[in-house]
Amino acid sequence: MMLPGQTAVRAQQVAAHYESVDPHRKVAGSKTSFFSHALEKIDPPGGDRKSLLDVGCGYGYFLRLAADRGWQVSGVEIAQDAVDVARHTLGKIHIHHGDLRSASLPEQHFDAVTLWDVLVLSQDPAADLSECFRLLKPGGIVGLRVRNVAFQRRLHRLYVPLHPVLVKIGVKRPYVFHPRNFSTKALQALLDRIGFSDIRITNSPLTKGDPYKTVQWSAAVGKAKLLMERLSNAVYRLSSGQWVIGPSLLVWAAKPGGEKGRQPQREGPTTG
Repeated sequence: MMLPGQTAVRAQQVAAHYESVDPHRKVAGSKTSFFSHALEKIDPPGGDRKSLLDVGCGYGYFLRLAADRGWQVSGVEIAQDAVDVARHTLGKIHIHHGDLRSASLPEQHFDAVTLWDVLVLSQDPAADLSECFRLLKPGGIVGLRVRNVAFQRRLHRLYVPLHPVLVKIGVKRPYVFHPRNFSTKALQALLDRIGFSDIRITNSPLTKGDPYKTVQWSAAVGKAKLLMERLSNAVYRLSSGQWVIGPSLLVWAAKPGGEKGRQPQREGPTTG
């Protein structure tokens, strides 16, 4: 767990990012199709939606979509500005200001816990996932979106020597390189060790367009991302799920027990 001083520093860093370089409304718009995809995967049979916790909920864009679909939603967020906006929309009782483990949420309370692009900045991913396990009801689902280390390593090696040239032609620094990236094997081992089952790791749907305006020709970025998504999904299918080469990984896992119908809708091969 981060100490209070560390939490405050991290909150300041996240808030500064939102305020200075992150057009969060445009980014949220680019993630709408991903959010809808994720909700379709965790919607239980018969539409019996229950309680959902979104860790690192930001301004609450994903939670709003989930609430509109009938979920009882809660969120955890360390950036005060984002918390204020989310509370205004969703109600103060639903949003905890701070990190996940300081929230002291009740054990076995949630049917689903989601962490979209959160573990990439986590001080202790194993501890955070263990807390998610504690919070889930038996049969509950955890959903993760993280960066794929295999793709990000190659991209970083390509980007670094080209950086001086790219800056001169007006290309902004891409906000895709994070402190923590993950391999499929590492995620499998980590989730297994914590106790999760029915683990599925696939290519994550990509955000649409270029919300950060990384380059002047943003339409080209959108087309390149679409091509990459199609290529990585084709490789995934042809390899029967063995090669997951996309920029980000979408991970589903279940806490053993409960009704079998609570597992996410099947998407590719199952591991574990």
